[in-house]
Amino acid sequence: MKARIYKITALLLALLMALALTACGQGTPVQSEPTEAPAEPPAETPTAPEATLEPTDDDVDGELILDHEEQLQYASQFTLTHYKGGYKKFTVANHEDREFLLVPEGKSVPEGLAENVVVLQQPLNKICMCSTGMVSLIDAIGGLDSVATVGTDVSGWYIDNVIGRLEAGTIQYSGNYKEPDFEMLTAEGIQLEVDTTMLNSYPEVMEKYDELGIPYFIESSSKEGHPLGRVEWVKLFGAILGLEEEANAYFGEQAAKVDAVTSTEKCGKTVAMFYISSSSDKVYARNGGDYMAAMIGMAGGEYIMADVETEKSGNTSTTFEDVYARCIDADYLFYVNFALKFSSIEELVAYNSLFGDFKAVKEGNVYITAPNFTQSTAAIAGIVEDMHTVLNDPAVETTDSLIKLK
Repeated sequence: MKARIYKITALLLALLMALALTACGQGTPVQSEPTEAPAEPPAETPTAPEATLEPTDDDVDGELILDHEEQLQYASQFTLTHYKGGYKKFTVANHEDREFLLVPEGKSVPEGLAENVVVLQQPLNKICMCSTGMVSLIDAIGGLDSVATVGTDVSGWYIDNVIGRLEAGTIQYSGNYKEPDFEMLTAEGIQLEVDTTMLNSYPEVMEKYDELGIPYFIESSSKEGHPLGRVEWVKLFGAILGLEEEANAYFGEQAAKVDAVTSTEKCGKTVAMFYISSSSDKVYARNGGDYMAAMIGMAGGEYIMADVETEKSGNTSTTFEDVYARCIDADYLFYVNFALKFSSIEELVAYNSLFGDFKAVKEGNVYITAPNFTQSTAAIAGIVEDMHTVLNDPAVETTDSLIKLK
């Protein structure tokens, strides 16, 4: 009996120990750490677009990339456009159907140019100049080395540097504008011919230039309404010859001289200005819109025919009777000694006795233009100064551009 009790008790103890061991093995479950959500990638910082580098002049070859338009202060008869790489394009009023492209030395001619574009490959050192007025501007900026021929022979020049070169043979006379020596121009390899508006009357000459492949243009500086508009053509020739710094400096000097004169008080004297044809009785008086009429005003005077063709440059053809009626009471007469020339008051009155009635003749205030007057585009500021001098002091007998008749 006791043995049976012992067995039961042993079994119960074994069972209790087994249960205890099971409970210990299970233990308290270990809490796993919560899994973190995957971190979002950091936001990308926007990167600035790479700066586009402007092409330098050295980089550009064979293409036209606009740089800027030349801002002309007074000139209206030409335009000048600058492109990257030193390329330049210009237009002139007499050739509305053409554009002229200056291609820098060592650069390629752009492809796909319009048919109306005339290519001028620099350096341009074989130029024919039939415009004497523009030669004075080229001389002023030191560009005469580029002039190979001219359309006026040595007897017709008043620019010392041109006379010297004609005498030395470094510049040659190649015939006048209406009868150029095409054989010489071709032999010389002329790269550009520059002419005056008188060439418009000779289309056959222009056709011959085209036939020979000689580029040309007609400069129309005489149509500028402002005196400094004529001088500003120096900027065009500065671009053509690669002398832009010299051209800009010269123009600035001339403008400053004119400003100095115009800032003075006006004298109020009236001025007549005309010339008489050597082949007829026609009288040519400056239009009210001409640069010469403006010069009289800038010098402190008043052009007595300022109401004639106020929107036009150049001259008006009229009769002596009309000029007599308009100019008889003018304080001064500036006679342009261009066609029919006079050297004394006596000659003036001998030509037409009505000259004796002019107030300017009676008071001895008649001045003729100096021989170099028509070749003095570069000296327009000096002409304004001379006009100002004689208008304010009639005792002055001679200036660089005006000579008193006695």
